[in-house]
Amino acid sequence: MNARYLLLVLIALSSFGCASSGDVSQVRQDVSTVYTEQTSYRERTDARLSRLEKEIKELQEAIGTPDSGLRKQVVDMGLTDEARDEKIKTILGRLDELESQLRTYWDEVRGELKELKAAQVAAQTSTQTAPQAQTPASPTKANPDELYKQGFDAFQKGGYNDAVPLFTQFVKENPDAPLVANAYYWMGESYMNLKNYEKAILQFQEIIERFPKSDKAAAAMLRQAQAFGSLGDKKSSTTLLRRVIELFPKSEEARLATRELRGSGLLQ
Repeated sequence: MNARYLLLVLIALSSFGCASSGDVSQVRQDVSTVYTEQTSYRERTDARLSRLEKEIKELQEAIGTPDSGLRKQVVDMGLTDEARDEKIKTILGRLDELESQLRTYWDEVRGELKELKAAQVAAQTSTQTAPQAQTPASPTKANPDELYKQGFDAFQKGGYNDAVPLFTQFVKENPDAPLVANAYYWMGESYMNLKNYEKAILQFQEIIERFPKSDKAAAAMLRQAQAFGSLGDKKSSTTLLRRVIELFPKSEEARLATRELRGSGLLQ
């Protein structure tokens, strides 16, 4: 059944592409369809459990008292519930640790920026020492590392309206660069800060659809879920939060998604 839901969600999310309100509406509709299917499955499962409980009760009434085997099963079920509760407590106890890990993530981003600066210095040095050819001047593309750095600098300083066009130029001129997924992510974050949630959803979708194995894929899906939540679309947001947990179960984003679902009373 999980494979079936994964297929449904992948089909639904693959319909996203162009930056328009119509695209976001289509994605919302597709995600809602998956949510409805999940709800139906849970209802059918609950009904089957109810019938099973009724049959057990009837069996107990027929034989008088449960035998030792049935008694052991009931005890084992209680132990399973206790183990689950203990696991939940352990997860809650790691939330503070998660905050520390997120700070580490930002430190890594700063390290990435330092590497770009070093590459820029090397490129400038090479340009200054190379012999100048006597050829007519012609327009050239901006240095990719410099362009990305300018966009990231603007983002860090809160210049989100400046960051977006710089990242847009970067992905347009360097579609195969290793940092393209990162550029889409920071564009999405810029739109989130500008409260333009529909455009943020579409930027994050570029990562989910084109770079599903990127380091930014889990974060993009989590932020996409939060963007839907900010638009008041609770069903789409809930469905995507559950998908983060299912597709990236060991990630920090999965733990954040679990906390959001639990905070909304949607996860036991």
